[in-house]
Amino acid sequence: MRITSHRSFARNLPTGSFRRLAMAVVTLLAGQAYGHSFVIPMGAAADKTHYIGVVCSTDGGTETDHLYLQVQSQTSNGPLISVQAHKGVLATNTTDPVGGDAAPSPPVVVKGGNGLYQVLMNKSGFGEITYLLTVHCMDATGTIHTGTDFAVFQYE
Repeated sequence: MRITSHRSFARNLPTGSFRRLAMAVVTLLAGQAYGHSFVIPMGAAADKTHYIGVVCSTDGGTETDHLYLQVQSQTSNGPLISVQAHKGVLATNTTDPVGGDAAPSPPVVVKGGNGLYQVLMNKSGFGEITYLLTVHCMDATGTIHTGTDFAVFQYE
C-alpha cells in the first residue's frame, strides 16, 4: 500500500482527521497495538519494506528531544528485522539479532527534536515474519512522552 500524496490528502481533511486516519491505518495493518508498539506482519519476498512517518510534537506541553526506537522479531528461524530512522542529517539503525526470542534489538535514538522522522523497516532475506515495532517521542530526560503521531507511506 502506498500513500503517494499524503500532504494534499491531509489538507482536504478536517483538523485532526489525518492523525486519526493514520493511527487507524497503522493499527489495522499491525493487527495489534500496545501504546506506541505495533505488531506488524511482513510478507515473504526478500525486498519487502515498510515505511512510516512519526511526527513528534509539543502536544502535552513538552518539547521533543528525540525519537526512541526498538524492533523485535516474533518469528523464530526467520530473516532478521531492522529499523532505520532519520530526520534531516541525523540517522540511526538497529537490528534484532535473534528472531523469536524474548529480547528486542538494542534501543536507539535520533535526537532531532520536534517534527517528522522517517522510519523504515526491512528484513535480511526471504521469509514471512511478524515484528514488534516500538517508537516513542521523548523529552530530553527520556522520561516524558511528547506528542506522537503516525503516517503510513508504504506497507508491502
